[in-house]
Amino acid sequence: MSIGENLKRLRRDKGWTQGELADKCGIRFGQISKIERNETDPKLSTIYALTRALNCTPNALLMDMSEISIDAIMAVALERVQGLPDEDKDHLLAVIDKYCIAKSLQHLIEHNTLLGISIFDGKTEEMKKEKKP
Repeated sequence: MSIGENLKRLRRDKGWTQGELADKCGIRFGQISKIERNETDPKLSTIYALTRALNCTPNALLMDMSEISIDAIMAVALERVQGLPDEDKDHLLAVIDKYCIAKSLQHLIEHNTLLGISIFDGKTEEMKKEKKP
């Protein structure tokens, strides 16, 4: 993902038009439009003005999503979540919590264990090894 795509996404997250962003960061509307269309690379002072106006980190604006790790992408996604209303944050936390619980249960089912004890024969792995000759 390019700086232009990142800028467009961050601007839309705020619900702003290009003109509104231009007003908030003191950059000409035409310059915002060119950056979003990847027709120009912004100067460092422009990047700082954009990050201040959008209240985001430079990483959120500059990173190429196809070139970074999933953990870095998650960090940017969580940064975006910070701008959501509390009710939306609650919904996302509930989804994440339920997903983590489901993954834990899946692990238990795949390994047929609960607290280290086999669900089917009631023995730990150590007990099974002791019985084998």
